This record gives sequence, structure tokens and C-alpha cells, in this order.
Amino acid sequence: MATYKKRSDGRYQTRIFTGYDSEGKKQFKYIYAKTIPELKKKETELRSQYDKGIDITSVDDTFNQWLQRLLNSRRTELSDSEYRTLSSRAEVFADEVGNLPLKNINQQNLQPIINKIFLENPATGKQTSKRTIQRYISVVSSVFEYAIENRAADFNPCHYLKVPKQAVSGERRALTPAERKWVEEFPHRAQTAAMLMMYSGLRRGEATALLWTDIDFEKKTITVNKSYDFKNNQLKLPKTTAGIRTVSVPDKLISYLNNLEKKSLYVLTSAQGKMMSDTAWKRLWDSYLCDLNIEYGTQIKKRNKFDPKGNFITIQPFTPHCLRHTFCTIMYEAGIDVLTAKEQMGHTDIKTTLAIYTHLDSHHKQKNISKLNDYLKTGTD
Repeated sequence: MATYKKRSDGRYQTRIFTGYDSEGKKQFKYIYAKTIPELKKKETELRSQYDKGIDITSVDDTFNQWLQRLLNSRRTELSDSEYRTLSSRAEVFADEVGNLPLKNINQQNLQPIINKIFLENPATGKQTSKRTIQRYISVVSSVFEYAIENRAADFNPCHYLKVPKQAVSGERRALTPAERKWVEEFPHRAQTAAMLMMYSGLRRGEATALLWTDIDFEKKTITVNKSYDFKNNQLKLPKTTAGIRTVSVPDKLISYLNNLEKKSLYVLTSAQGKMMSDTAWKRLWDSYLCDLNIEYGTQIKKRNKFDPKGNFITIQPFTPHCLRHTFCTIMYEAGIDVLTAKEQMGHTDIKTTLAIYTHLDSHHKQKNISKLNDYLKTGTD
């Protein structure tokens, strides 16, 4: 039977048996309250959690404590960039609710943080897209899920968080057939990088670290066995052999690369023939988009890109990652199965590939229905 003891500070205390330690000694969870009725209520709640199998010894641990445990558990599973992204997004919540016990955090605590992220992205200072907000929610949700997995919680308030209706989709796009033609036909120093990423799906860091010896022109494959860490300015190797992949690439890319002059060990280099830095990439890509805009844009009067009056951008800009997404889209359109696509893209989790394929499937179904509607309208005229 529970005993209630009054402490010297005026509070009451009792304890709940929680099991035995490694040496066979009894372990207890102590509870405190200002009044006996309040103490009994806390005791009832904890005993209820204990009966459900909840680890009541850690129910008072804070968000920051559980976040650190999650980060420690994921450290060997994620790449450096993935780990940094997880950490930086989690810090946004840690700054606001980090010192609160996890059990006391609810939708009312978290929704204002989501709304704030929408209005001002912590990384860019601009409004945050729907896609990115969902990723922030996923990060904070993973903290609660980790606590649930470890029997320290039985509820995840993130299930009730809402993305602001004003948030735009911000989906990463694939290039249109016309834009793919631009990449294939328009001569530019960035063309090699664009062709490589569009027809192999390599990430920017992987393309930067690619050696000519990594390309097998006879087998028409590219071996991805390293990447470039732009933050630390150094090459990095995969943590495990699972991080190494061989990508089968189309004849179109092999033919293009085979006709290039091999001036360096690396396939891509800066204008000075050195390793591509983050700054070199930015300058190269800005120049590329500007020249594409002059060539394929709809300006009434074409102007040189160095004209002080500048040029209106009338083409839709795209990033190197859009080219990687284009490769995944091309594989979908070619009927390549999702498991093969996962290996080609180097996705850690097949859910990532499935999400892309599912979105593309939905998009193509909508296009087909539109064709049906157009046909029916024509048939009734």
C-alpha cells in the first residue's frame, strides 16, 4: 500500500516500484506534489502508464534528452549531410520546447512553431514550402516515435499538426522534354555536368568527385564510390559498401562523355581545371541559366548576359537536383521497376523512391483523364 510522506519543503512524496537493476536491487520512481489529492492523481496516472508497459523512469525526460538519444541512434545510419539536416531541423524545436518534459508537449506547443517556420524558413529567411514543412514535422515526429519505441511514451502529438494552407507545394520538378533538349543541344561549360546528372541521377557531390576511371564505357556503367563534402571541402567515402552503387546509363550519355577531351582525372572541373567548389558550382550554374535564358527565353530584345541592364528570366530555372529528379522521372516513364530505380538513384530507403513513383503515377493518371475529357468534348462538338 502506498505511503505518503510530508517533506521538509512542504511537499508530499510517494514512490512506485519500477523493477530491479542489474544487481537485483529494487528500483523506485519518486513522485512529488503539494497536496495528497494531487499526489494520488499523479500516482494513478503513473501506475496506469506502468501497467501499459511504459518506462515510467524516463517519462519526465525532456525533449532535448530524447532528441539527443535519437541523434545518437541515427549517427551511423545517415550520411554526414543527412545527419546535419536532421540536427539543424530538430534544433528549431529544441530552441522552443527543448527543456519541456516530452509528456507535456502537445499540439498547442508545436503548431505555433510550424506556423513560424512557414512564415520564415530558418535556413533561407523566406516562406517555407509545403514539402519542407512536412519534413520539419517528420523530424520532430521521429523524436516522439523514438520515445514510443522505447516505451517512454504512448502518444505522438505530431499526428495532429497542420501545414498552413497558404504553403505552396514546392515540389522538386523534372525537366520537360523541351528542356531536356536544351541540355542535350546547347553548348556550355555546364553542359557536361547537366548531361551527367540528367542521365545518371548522380548527386552534385557525387558528380564532383567522379573520376574518368569510374566510368566503364564498354559496360555503360558509372561506379559511385565517393562524394565531395562541400561544407568541409573534402572527399568522403561511403560508411559501408551499401553506399557504393553501379549506375547503368543510357547510350546517349556514354556517347556524349566518350567524345569529350579528358583533360583531368576528374570528369568535372572548374574553369581553372581544379576540383569544383561550392562557389564554382554557383557561378557555373548562374552562367548556365543566364545563357539558356538568352537562347530559349522570350525576351523581345536579346541582350548579352554582361549587359548592365540585365536580362529578364523568362525560362523556368532549375537546379542540379532537378536533373537528378529528371533521371528518376525518365526511369518511371521507361517502365523501370521501383526496386531497380532505388538502386540506380542510391536511395537509402525505398520509401523515397516509392514516393516519387507514386506522385508521378498520380500525375500521369491526371494527364490521361484530361486527354479523355478533351476527346469527349471533341466528340460532342
